[in-house]
Amino acid sequence: METVYVMHGTRLQREDNTIRVTLESGKKARLPVESVKHLVVPTACQMNSELLTFLGQSHVRVSFLDYYGNHQSSLEPTVSYGAGAVHLGQARHILDATKRLTLAKIIMEGAAYNVVQNLRYYQYRGRHLQETIREMQFHRDQLSKADNIEQLMGSEGLLRQSYYAAWEIIHPELKIARRTRRPPKDRVNALISFGNGLMYSACQQAITQTHLDPTLSFIHAPTQARASLALDLAEIFKPVIVDRLIFRWVNRGIATDTQFQETDGICLLSPSGRDALVEDFRREMDSTVVTDLVGYHAVILREAYRLEAHVLEMEEYHPFLRRV
Repeated sequence: METVYVMHGTRLQREDNTIRVTLESGKKARLPVESVKHLVVPTACQMNSELLTFLGQSHVRVSFLDYYGNHQSSLEPTVSYGAGAVHLGQARHILDATKRLTLAKIIMEGAAYNVVQNLRYYQYRGRHLQETIREMQFHRDQLSKADNIEQLMGSEGLLRQSYYAAWEIIHPELKIARRTRRPPKDRVNALISFGNGLMYSACQQAITQTHLDPTLSFIHAPTQARASLALDLAEIFKPVIVDRLIFRWVNRGIATDTQFQETDGICLLSPSGRDALVEDFRREMDSTVVTDLVGYHAVILREAYRLEAHVLEMEEYHPFLRRV
């Protein structure tokens, strides 16, 4: 229970040295603070400064998602796991164009592989995706030939366009006319944005448990405005967890009218929709990865440590690859 996801209408308070949870239904529970490392708040809830201070003192990180499901901000504990050698290693890999491009290609190739594997899963089950997969393989080849980050991102963008265009072959209700974010324009975009926000928070939490500097990234431009390294790491796991959850929701008829709020060309998850997706995401993150015999929380943390080892030049990073 290291990561706790807060449901809509929940009230959180400090009670002695525990977290008192009162659900909207009135049901109450107490969580020992020692068992919590990360609190994710994806919806409206109640908490006060006393609790937030207590969480900070107890080294519990709090992540907030905004109205559209995007990761908005975090409250970080005062403890820091930074290390000079790792910081310098990251900086060297960013300032050296060859080192940065090499690592960015490795990460993006892992993401591209996992995206293609999602389509292969449905190809093996009778969907006509051969042509799209061939097209995506071409874009994967272009990734490896990129001479700079801009070319790499351009090839990745074309690969993802082909990928999203194939979703309607998996199910007609998965059709995406255009990827829209702030705000999402339709149900599928709303699911993608909200799920990606959850994935970003999970990756950011893993990075904070290492010595890596979360603001120094290799694919996305390093910035002081956000923990952009989590965006890099999330590229690998979004297709593995978020996209597969969306496919499941649509294929099984979970994505019903009650799960969304649609007004004036804007589509957002309703409070009940958020709670349902958060619960499915939590369940998926806790599930055992067959090839690793651990849950995804442990897998993502391992990936962060492997990135750390790479920038220290102890070993070459190899990304997590989904098997189908």
